[in-house]
Formats: sequence, structure tokens, C-alpha cells
Amino acid sequence: MRGVSWAGLVVAGGTAAAMLLSGCTPPDDQADAAPPDPDGSAVQEESAPVGEAADAGGICAYLDFASLSQATGETFSVAVAGGEGEVTSCVVQTTAGSFPDVTLTKAKTATDADTYRAEIPPEDSQDVDELGKAAYSVVREAVPGGGPVVEIGWLTDGHMYSLRYTTALDTEAEAAEATVAALVEVVRQVDELAAAAEEE
Repeated sequence: MRGVSWAGLVVAGGTAAAMLLSGCTPPDDQADAAPPDPDGSAVQEESAPVGEAADAGGICAYLDFASLSQATGETFSVAVAGGEGEVTSCVVQTTAGSFPDVTLTKAKTATDADTYRAEIPPEDSQDVDELGKAAYSVVREAVPGGGPVVEIGWLTDGHMYSLRYTTALDTEAEAAEATVAALVEVVRQVDELAAAAEEE
């Protein structure tokens, strides 16, 4: 699994966890989002499926299968939390294989809004209003084994977040673009939950 250790694994509906493990890592450009755990201390014992992404722990608490499925049209039912310390992540998948998937990443940062706007969003991105201190959305090119990637990034006080929806193989760019608005609404929910967690 490319050196990535996972903090928790949840499979909804009683599906065996083993079906996920052959491909539940994000693409190479996301691999740094979940640092390795050499002593395995972050890995929990596998438990019976409970059916909610939040039960995987970590920042999976900010996601739910139903909202992601409604936004994308895919049936997500597998959640894996990873990373620790300054960078954490959550990968959500279907039972079909590596893609489609959704990867949420949270990273500590001292970046201010002006620097974020100048350095983080790609040139072809669109601003997202009323989300964090600065935010953008973009549809990136297809990745090996998958389709185009919808990416939404935003800055809060002390953290950068990104949500990446990698579509299934052979998905048209127009179909990926059609999910952006709904995924932005999912991200707004994530932002609210994350802000509430910071206040606790």
C-alpha cells in the first residue's frame, strides 16, 4: 500500500474488508497525504462493519456515504482513515475497486489567504465563494486507471483542506464537471463539521 498506514477501516453493508486493500490508496500525487506509521500504532483491529464513514475515525468523521453518493451518483460504502499529526486523510470508495474514490486531506499550515490564492489553485480553477478564507474548484485530467478528478481546496484558520473525487475509468470530463456544484455543498458541510470540532 505504498507505505501508507490506515487509522481505521469501515465497510458498510457487511462487505468483506479484504476486497478494498488491493487498491485503496490515492493517486501518486496524493500519496504524501498519509504519512507512514512505522510502528503500526495507528492501525486498529478490524471490527464488524458499522455502515457510516465517520466510524472509520479521524477526519472521516466529516464525511458520510449518503451525501457523497447523492453528489456523485456512486454508491460509496468503504471508508479508510489515515495519517497522523500535521497531515491526515480519509479515503472513501465503492466496492468496485480503486476508482471511483473520494479523498479528503487536512494539513496544518501558516499560509495566509493572499498567499494561498497566489500559490495553491491551478490556473484553470474557479473561485468558490463563502468557503473558508479562500477556496477553489477545478476538474483535473484523468488519472491512470480512473477518470477526471474533481478537486475542491480551501483554507481555514491554520489548515488547508482538499477534497478530490476521482471518477471511474472512461468518465467524460463533462460528467465530472456536472458534480462540482453538489460536491461544493458536501465540502461546506465538511467545513462546518471541522470548525465545530476545532471549537471542542
